[in-house]
Amino acid sequence: MQQVITTIELAARKAGVIMQQTSGKIAVQKTKMNTSDLVTASDIECQRVIQETIQSYFPKDDFLGEEDVDAGSLASSSALKSAIAKSDNGSDSDSVSVGKDEEGGKLLFIVDPIDGTTNFQAGLPMFCVSIGVVSLENEDNEPVVVAGVIYNPILNEMVSAVKSRGCYMNGKRLESKIGPSELNQALINVGFPVTSAATLKASSTAVAALATSVRGLRMIASASQVMSWVAQGKLSAYVSWDLNAWDVAAGMVIVEESGGFVSNFEGGRADISTRDMIVTCNEADGARKLTQDIRKILNDSGCLEY
Repeated sequence: MQQVITTIELAARKAGVIMQQTSGKIAVQKTKMNTSDLVTASDIECQRVIQETIQSYFPKDDFLGEEDVDAGSLASSSALKSAIAKSDNGSDSDSVSVGKDEEGGKLLFIVDPIDGTTNFQAGLPMFCVSIGVVSLENEDNEPVVVAGVIYNPILNEMVSAVKSRGCYMNGKRLESKIGPSELNQALINVGFPVTSAATLKASSTAVAALATSVRGLRMIASASQVMSWVAQGKLSAYVSWDLNAWDVAAGMVIVEESGGFVSNFEGGRADISTRDMIVTCNEADGARKLTQDIRKILNDSGCLEY
């Protein structure tokens, strides 16, 4: 796993150079689902560089990048299932090949080359590259995120984690910060997905429901960046709907290795296929009170279903 983490950090830094050079200076190349779902030439180039770097060290591993997938929830869910199924079957094609982690499990690299493209294109420093690594063969025979890197090149924050080995920023282990358990002390980021009228209604209602109960709300519009900041203790929690695997793969292991909790809307632990999440930073004694309080407000306001 040391080679894995070294490689994905290298790939992230290479993409970061492109992002630094072009943020706020590049035109929109196309839109995907709607006018806020942007693609620039830098998105494409960053993914190419990341994929080439990873495959130069792990030529037999699988790769799933956002820019290879059509827009929409169904397309992203289908792409994840397909990547897992092909890897489980041991496909050895040029586009999907399989490697092993140190425990014998197959690996799948899941990449968002620029998470927060709208921020990036506007020159706002709230974007990052996200690379999560999933083991496809383990004792539970379920896909498990075993490593991840989230890199913001503008802020020079390289946050990385390997399952059961802690969370690090710029090579230094993050000190475990205890976040607030009381809702009125929490700074929460709320996702604002405009993928459908239903998700827009759910998130809008959640904003109104949470606003008077928390210390503050934010909408940063970069899921992995927000998860990195939850891990660092800068944000207390994150709530969002209809997330994609490349939005959260790296963030899941990073938050958990920092002592935080990544929950599905039912209150249980999220997995790589979970699309709706409540993410909270480390709480004293693992109480998860913040998760429970947030979920209650969302449930009472009808925001958990859409």
